[in-house]
Amino acid sequence: MKTSNLVLTLICVISLTCTHAKTGYFWHITDFHYDPLYTSQGDTRRHCRRADERGSSGHHRALGRFGDYSCDSSLELIESAARYMRTRHSENVEFVLWTGDIIAARYTGNEDDKYQAIRNMTDLLSRTFSSHFVFPVLGHLDPAPSESLTNLWMHWLPLEALQTFKYGGYYTIEQKQSKLRIVALNTNLFSVRESNSVQARRQWEWLDAVLDKATGNKEMVYIVGHAAPGSDSRHPYDMSSDANAKYLRTVRRHAKIIAGQFFGHLHADTFRVIYDNDRPVSWTFMAPSVSPHRDPADSSNPGLRLYKFDTNTGKVLDYTQYYLDLAAANRNVAEWTAEYNLTQYYGLHEVSAVSLHNLADKLQIGTPHETNIFHKYLRAYRVRHESSESCDGACAHQHFCAITCLEHVAYRQCVEAAASALAAAGDSAPLTMPLLNTVVIFFAFVIIMMN
Repeated sequence: MKTSNLVLTLICVISLTCTHAKTGYFWHITDFHYDPLYTSQGDTRRHCRRADERGSSGHHRALGRFGDYSCDSSLELIESAARYMRTRHSENVEFVLWTGDIIAARYTGNEDDKYQAIRNMTDLLSRTFSSHFVFPVLGHLDPAPSESLTNLWMHWLPLEALQTFKYGGYYTIEQKQSKLRIVALNTNLFSVRESNSVQARRQWEWLDAVLDKATGNKEMVYIVGHAAPGSDSRHPYDMSSDANAKYLRTVRRHAKIIAGQFFGHLHADTFRVIYDNDRPVSWTFMAPSVSPHRDPADSSNPGLRLYKFDTNTGKVLDYTQYYLDLAAANRNVAEWTAEYNLTQYYGLHEVSAVSLHNLADKLQIGTPHETNIFHKYLRAYRVRHESSESCDGACAHQHFCAITCLEHVAYRQCVEAAASALAAAGDSAPLTMPLLNTVVIFFAFVIIMMN
């Protein structure tokens, strides 16, 4: 009788625990780079805009209506992404993270034109997620915080968030029905130009206060922003050295309550691991852009990401990465497709700093198994864009450096060590174009910073 009562009690406890835990989803979309002037009759030499008939030689290739790797996004590309997102887990989507660079890099319109472009994208997302909150952050191409932007997004943000967003571009969202808090940063204030400004100092003070309060309230936190800490061959340094170091110290200090960090900006699919005394304590995911991307080494297709998480604790359980084969779409119709599922693709038992640290170790090409894992990573990094450029062991090491060495000095030493190893090998493993580009860009940037 006692045994049966114990079993019954255990069943009740397990049942209550399972019903209390709730699985939800959230989208992460980033880097629309919407260009209202894109046209399929455009010229890639003029950013896919209509050429001046008098000044055009007439020799340029045809463009697709869904965009081109050489240019920013067409409206039809972004509308196709919105239509697809509406079909996926719409009943269980809790919110949407929208991490900046809304308008095109080379959009030359005046301020009114830029706000109109942002308004058009806001209206599109409002229709797409009519019953969900979208949490936007500012990218480096977006306008500075203002009353105009505040009014544009006030239907998504509570009063407390609007007050800090209006003046600083940052805010926090307290989830009333769970212990998950969203902290949206203005990473533009971490740049070399802005890092010593009054607003930058206020954001640091605000961030410390918010994280201290979350610790006291036993809340878990998502940190959301445009540009992540660390370095990469596509963007050597987005944060000033001081801001980068301070951000990493902040994350280490509050690692126990940080359930995830989500950024965009790179137009690539990658991740970062943050260490404290060589122990992995936190992680960062960078989602690929909706905009297509062309780079001398690593171009990429448009991407969308859907996260699966525990809505009570904020623990990220998995994500599914979706992509659009842009070349195929322009030949026929836009068919967004599931590219991969994180845990299945890499064979992860969970999403954690330790599991991602172990994955990073496997990206250093050595055994055939490690080589296979790296090639899978590189395929994801490029969002299934086929590249004619190879990526050898030194190139793989550069990716490893970017993932595991987020301090600027540590990253530089890591990349230099790879170059030294090549030299010591007597050029038996010549520099591939990706690594050569990385080394040239990196040292050019160092020279500029020193001057």
